[in-house]
Amino acid sequence: MLCELCNKSEAVVHLVDVSNNSRAEKHLCKDCAASQGATIKSHMQKSSSSTKDASDVLPEIFQNLSATSGAAEAEACGQCGTTYRQFRSSGKFGCPECYVDFNVKVSDLLEKIHSRCEHTGKVPSTASDDIAQQKELQTQQKQLQSLYADLDKAVNDEDYELAAELRDEIQRMQEGAAEA
Repeated sequence: MLCELCNKSEAVVHLVDVSNNSRAEKHLCKDCAASQGATIKSHMQKSSSSTKDASDVLPEIFQNLSATSGAAEAEACGQCGTTYRQFRSSGKFGCPECYVDFNVKVSDLLEKIHSRCEHTGKVPSTASDDIAQQKELQTQQKQLQSLYADLDKAVNDEDYELAAELRDEIQRMQEGAAEA
């Protein structure tokens, strides 16, 4: 496979970026990877006289991983001093400021556990119809807010076809709410 940037050399670096439920791959030669800022660090280097066994190399790799993750978990709240590691072990924050200081990490953790970072709650089956209707209304309002945000983004990105579709969807939802 040839490098995607220079189309001359053999691709030896394969970068995979997974974010926002999308996957992007880049296949680069060593020189293009270096120019893009990708560092190449081989843990499994072969020497002509002897080859390292995987049991010799794995402890080094895990030691490097634990050192980098330990530094991130040593981060502390600016107000109460609770560390992220303490939160992970106890499951409790020390103060309300911890939610702000550890927002990104907690959001990622909640998404891993619950597959979303927003509490939707449940309505008991024995609840009155009024509560169920209120819950449905709240859900529709959240959907409308999301559609309006998507509409603003589409207009700012000058994607007018998408903006028209979103506008129509908003109108359908509002007409459906008015009829009910």
